[in-house]
Amino acid sequence: MKLQQSLMIIMGLILFAGCKKYLSEEPKKQASIKTVDQLEALVDNATAFSYITSQTAAYSTDDTEIPKALFQNNSTAFTIDNLQYYVNSVDGVVAAATDALWSGEFKKIFTANLILENIDQVTGDDVRRQRVKADAYFIRAYSYWVLANYYCAPYSAANLNALGLPLKKTVNYTESLKRATLQETYDFIMSDIAEAQKVTNDDVESLRPWRVSKKAISAFLSRVYLFRGEYDQSLAQAEIALTTATAKLVDYNTLVPGIPASYANPAATLKYVEQNDWAASKFLYWSEFYYTRYAYIGTQWFVPSNGLLALYDTQNDLRYKSFMIPNGGRRFSVVTPSAFRYTVFNDGRYIPEGPSFGEVLLNKAEVLARKGDASEAMKTVNILRQKRMSTYTALTAIDKDDAIKKVLEERRREMPFAMRWYDIRRLSVNDYPADNVMVVRDFFEVNLTGVNMNAPKTYTLSANRLLVPINGVEMDASKGQIAQNPY
Repeated sequence: MKLQQSLMIIMGLILFAGCKKYLSEEPKKQASIKTVDQLEALVDNATAFSYITSQTAAYSTDDTEIPKALFQNNSTAFTIDNLQYYVNSVDGVVAAATDALWSGEFKKIFTANLILENIDQVTGDDVRRQRVKADAYFIRAYSYWVLANYYCAPYSAANLNALGLPLKKTVNYTESLKRATLQETYDFIMSDIAEAQKVTNDDVESLRPWRVSKKAISAFLSRVYLFRGEYDQSLAQAEIALTTATAKLVDYNTLVPGIPASYANPAATLKYVEQNDWAASKFLYWSEFYYTRYAYIGTQWFVPSNGLLALYDTQNDLRYKSFMIPNGGRRFSVVTPSAFRYTVFNDGRYIPEGPSFGEVLLNKAEVLARKGDASEAMKTVNILRQKRMSTYTALTAIDKDDAIKKVLEERRREMPFAMRWYDIRRLSVNDYPADNVMVVRDFFEVNLTGVNMNAPKTYTLSANRLLVPINGVEMDASKGQIAQNPY
């Protein structure tokens, strides 16, 4: 009972850390933190850390398309905030009432700092203390990496002196909120990862996959180094991660049907697979993860673009047949025109974002392709495809360029929405212009309060918009300390 009461006080303190209050108010109560049990309980509150709420991931990339006819006939199916992200409106995003991504990740950072501030003073077993400390460092590193890949310029030599993030290292509310440089931000991330690597747990803990391990860190580093263009390091970390005995690919041929949904006027039945019915008590343990993280949107509707749908073998790719739901708009009373819905877990709320076995295979394959080993790149991709196709046909590539193209297409098929924003950014600054992505919207004029359906407009995601504006509420709360991104 005492532990439960203490945790309630601690969680009350953390709730002060919604970014506005976190950045501007001293909390009125101090939590009574005495044991490592209390801090470990914070880390084991998996739902507090596992969800990444991002309208950018859901609406801002070429994985998403809202056809004009769909909006004209169903204008209430999308909020004005959704549409500000869809057309990449700087003013619209700044003017939104809140930014759940910014505040959500800074809450995680605050909790990590709370743990780190107390871990050396509490009583308890030293082995557990070190594990919890490693968890806190990795939680903070992961959240800062997410934030950097939304609100900062893409990582490149040319951008290292650009604006990074406010580096919150303590729970002190008077700590400076001035944005560090991008280089300083990544140095901080890598320093935290180095501290997390002191964890003694080598492999993923199947009963608590949200806890850090050496294999989870290697899986994540294979991503970090790939995004930084440090291909040899990415390959080395991928090879380490792939020796896991815990994370494993699921054969999608073994997925069983879920609960169908039937509608009238006109009659329609939508068929799902079992994951659509899973609650957190099950999907948090998804066996492909090295580390549990999900992209989340409350609208429950990832709207796949025609370009994304066209990448799939619609007869044999089980990612298409299981998760791309035709006429899926019926879930939201959308009848005409028919619209697809991408849904994986919990009725379309959550899609995998954390480092997974499939992602690590794709990281390895991409590095091999960029290094010119097309044959090994395709062998690596095909390990994944064998678990994703009802009738398996191996991918082949004739040369380096063809291999890069096919790996990137497979990456979109495997990780739509959750990873596409990240990928568009990094592809824009690497040394291979053939993989650059142009996002163009054929839509209507969107202003701060609504949509003018009498004014068709084309929007293009320009290079200087590959970073999300910082919300005006957060800017105001910082009392001028946080500088806005340049546009």
